[in-house]
Parts: sequence; C-alpha cells; structure tokens
Amino acid sequence: MTRKIPHPSWIEIDLNQFRKNLSFVRNHIGKSLYCLPIKGNAYGHGLCEMGEVAASSGVDCLGVAYLQEGVKLRKAGITIPILVFGAIHEDQIPDLIEYGLEFTLSSKYKAKLVHDYCLKINKKCRVHAEIDTGMQRTGVRATSAIDFLQYIKSLQSLELVGMYSHFATADSPDGGFAQKQVEIFTELAKLPFLQEPLVVVHMANSGGTAYLSDSHFHMVRPAQLSFGFYFEKTPPQFIDLSSCFSVKAKISYFKVVAAGQGISYGHTYVTSKQTRIVTIPVGYGDGYPRILSNRGSVLIRGKRFPIVGTICMDQFMVDVGEQEVYVGEEAVLIGKQGEEEISLWEVAKLCDTIPNEILCGFNDRIPKVYHGK
Repeated sequence: MTRKIPHPSWIEIDLNQFRKNLSFVRNHIGKSLYCLPIKGNAYGHGLCEMGEVAASSGVDCLGVAYLQEGVKLRKAGITIPILVFGAIHEDQIPDLIEYGLEFTLSSKYKAKLVHDYCLKINKKCRVHAEIDTGMQRTGVRATSAIDFLQYIKSLQSLELVGMYSHFATADSPDGGFAQKQVEIFTELAKLPFLQEPLVVVHMANSGGTAYLSDSHFHMVRPAQLSFGFYFEKTPPQFIDLSSCFSVKAKISYFKVVAAGQGISYGHTYVTSKQTRIVTIPVGYGDGYPRILSNRGSVLIRGKRFPIVGTICMDQFMVDVGEQEVYVGEEAVLIGKQGEEEISLWEVAKLCDTIPNEILCGFNDRIPKVYHGK
C-alpha cells in the first residue's frame, strides 16, 4: 500500500453539502432534467470525484467543455450522458464517437464531417445544436436556426437529441436582454419537427434557473447553484445552498518582527510596531491570487488577520499582532472557522473577478481532501 505523503496545505470538499445542494436544485427545477456542468475540473472541485457523486445522486447529464474531460469521466466508469459544450475538431470525431459522448454542432460543415465518419463505421451519434440568441460567441444565428436544424435532421447518422443556447446577462434579476433571449429561443422550441421525437431544449444556467422560470424548458444547467456559491441578489429561498469548497493550511513559521521592518518582496508592507508574523505555505504557484497581497485575510483561531507583504510563489505572511499562535496550527484561506467565514465572493471581490475564476485557479499542487465519501 502506497503511503499518503503529507502536505502542509489542502483543499477540503464537503461531499455531503454538495449532495444537499444537488437535492435542493432538483426540487427547485421540478420536472426539468438536470445537467450539471463540471468543466474546468468541476470548477476546481475535482472532475471525476464530483462527477461520480453527481451521477450517483440522480443528475441526468454532465456537461464538459472538451473531449478530454468527457473521456476522463468515461474512464472513471461514469455512464450517464455527457455533453461536450465546446466546438469540436475533425481529429476529435473518432474519440467522441468511441466514448459515447453527446456533443455540440454549430455549423453544417462540421455536421457533414461527423455524418461522413459515422457512415464509414456504421454508427449513429447523439448531437446537440447550439443556437446563438445573443451571446455572440459560438452557435448558429437564430435567423439561420431552422435551416440548420432541418439539415441535421436530414443526416441519417446524426440523432438530434438537444438544442441549446447560452445566456449573456442572466446573472441579474433585472436582465432585460436575457428575457429577449428567452423569447427568441421559445419560438424556436415550438418548431413542429422538434416535437416528435422530442428534442431536449435547454438554456438556463444558474442565473436562468434562479430568476427566469420560463427559461427552464426541458433541462437546466445550474453549475454555480449546484456548487453552492450564488449571486448576491439570488432569491431568498436559495440561502440554504452552501459552498462545499474550502482552502486550509498549517502555519509553517513564526517570528517576532520589530517596528519599521519591511515584509516580503519589495517591502510593500512595513510594520508599524513590534508584531508577530506567521508564514502560510500557499502562494500564487498554487493558484492563490497574488493580488490579495496587503488586502486579503485569513482565519486563525476563529479570528481574522491580514495578509501582509507581497504574496510569494509558495508562501505568504500574516500579521497576527499579539495573538498567540503556534507552528502547525490551522489557517483558513477560504471557508469557515468558528463564527467567522471568508467566502468565495469575498475573495473574488478583492480580486475584481468572479468565484468561478478563483475556484478554477487552484491547481493540483494543493491536494484535495473529500469528506463524506
């Protein structure tokens, strides 16, 4: 048996809370199918680990960005439908078919490439058509959608099982443009040739799931709600959701520093009085944002203390004042300790970004610990 090598920092994932989030969202969406996007390493939570829990918890479909993510999930033994959202390339077609992945088409050219390959191997594949209703990223224009959908339906080796679009402004309850997108997509969803056999129509991300019930259609795709970090103006019924992600580390060093001493690279922080400085063994090399230098904080013994000086690649310093602490004690960078909490939204605001980017920024140098397996 291989001995587990200890590490001074770790990411904790609370799988029981994740299951609670999934159950809450399931109850909220009613009869709609539940597609859980787990692209970006499941938003930093761990692709296969979270995929396995989601599949065993009754999620209907998993969503990924790329072929490789879908292949990893299949190799992990996950058998439920997996939809690849990203644009496909010709050299990926054989693996998309071999691993039984559903994937996106948004041009006649690529639809024909897939069709020709399937004819050669005498197989059919399940595809989703992407329609651009205002994101201006990928997808067929709404004005060209009918012709495109009919073209896919005409290719006998392609089974059109889904049609979807992406919201551009659904993260706010007053997003008027999002409602326009819903109206455009609703008209396409009524097309007679999409009813028999039924093509699964889906549009709602977390914002659509929370704010726009008329965007739920046959399936929803609420990643943020599922992982428990939601928007500040999310309806109050969603407060029962909670993040299942936290970042912790053991204090690695302690020293008393005299007044007037510069801390870390560039001496961007200078002590105003004699104080106690501790070192935390996490840095931007792990994905902890350097922009938190002199503006972020950590929890130690249930109290907040400021990050001081420039965050280094592998560590940063914290001014604990007169607080008595010891090497080896736990510091919380994201998460709860006692009555205090440093939330993902707090960290994201300090970094002028969104929780998704903070989550996806952490890499495998910090090991993950899963509770509730």
